[in-house]
Amino acid sequence: MQHRNRIIWLLTLLVFLALNACGRDQSETPVATQPSVGPTSAPTRPPTPLPTPTKMVIGGTISIWHSWDETSMPALVQIIAEFQQQYPDVLFDVLYVPAQDLQARFAEETRNGSGPTLLIGPAEWGPPLYDDGLIENLTGLMSAERLAALNLPALGEGIYSGATIGLPISLQGVVLYRNKDIITINASTYDELVTLAETSTQGEVIGAILERSFFYSGGHLEGVGGQLMDSNYLPAFNDERGLAWIEMLSRFAEAGPPNDFSDEDLERFKEGNVGWIIDGTWNMRNLAAAIGPEKLAIDPWPGYEDGRMSGYVLAENVYLSQEATTETRQAAIRFIDYLLSPEAQTHLAEVERIPAVSGVAITDPITGPLIAQAMAALAGGATYPPVPQTTYYDLNLDIALRSIFVDGVEPAQALQTAEDAIIADLQLNFPTPTPTP
Repeated sequence: MQHRNRIIWLLTLLVFLALNACGRDQSETPVATQPSVGPTSAPTRPPTPLPTPTKMVIGGTISIWHSWDETSMPALVQIIAEFQQQYPDVLFDVLYVPAQDLQARFAEETRNGSGPTLLIGPAEWGPPLYDDGLIENLTGLMSAERLAALNLPALGEGIYSGATIGLPISLQGVVLYRNKDIITINASTYDELVTLAETSTQGEVIGAILERSFFYSGGHLEGVGGQLMDSNYLPAFNDERGLAWIEMLSRFAEAGPPNDFSDEDLERFKEGNVGWIIDGTWNMRNLAAAIGPEKLAIDPWPGYEDGRMSGYVLAENVYLSQEATTETRQAAIRFIDYLLSPEAQTHLAEVERIPAVSGVAITDPITGPLIAQAMAALAGGATYPPVPQTTYYDLNLDIALRSIFVDGVEPAQALQTAEDAIIADLQLNFPTPTPTP
């Protein structure tokens, strides 16, 4: 038995020595050493490779309805071409519809499921289209950086019922024009304007004729800290700020004979006989042609006491149809974003549309300076309420201003009469509560 155990032991020793010899042979080849990890662990599986993310392809056909004339179309064509360089799978179907038919046709076709993806039109179209469920809420779809570059009063025209229903792509508005041959510098305050206008009035030349009808003077109400209507569209102008607004308008006579509800100021300016007038940017080209673009300036609004003069800003918006498909909607949102880029807005300036964003490169030596000046002036403007209720404010406040400056009615009485008439009109034409903006 002992002999057998010795044989087993010897065999075991020989096996150990053989294995040890093999280990010495393998150690001659250098290998990477691993730190001791304690007890031997179970073998691990190799990591499962992660799937490669699928690249989102933006595609589809964006249909756009607009009423731009042939002078503006090259800008839209160029903007689309540049967008397609970034998104070659996006196609476009662009249709011109006369302005007088566009809103109604969009509403009808969209209800029938055959309307366009995007609509380009004035801000006043937005509220009724949104109330009818035909356009989408754009809140949160654009970056904060993109929105921060927009003209603030114009952006306000797209806010309705707590939603961003449209975004401005170009601007118009009420501005202060100056004939540089008559008045060589702009005025930083209203008192400076009066002084310069007085010293420039000689013979047939008048230093300033400042407009006092509501549409052309209503922006000054906000400029002096007043408010036209509250969040329920009820009158908010009949207070001390409203009286301060009337006082400003009465002081317009200090600068020259004010204009009350006529085009006399515009015609005399075209003849080269007026230094300053208040008018719309839609007359910019005609005024430049009349007196020469080198003589025409659009001034920033002068300060007035603890506020400033101001003018209403009107936006041309882009709207996203509620009927856009999921695929087309993504492409349309990218296109709206590009419309608001400085690159796209530069093309609008090239066709004499006033851009809605800052940072636009304006290079035209003739119209470029006026467009840049208009952008600066409109940045200090006031949001023109695009809601249907504004019609009754226009009408009744024009009556109030006529009664004050033509008939001699006391301002407080005239404003109270206007307030009462507006409330009656709203109750008659909007009997149900309107949504809070």
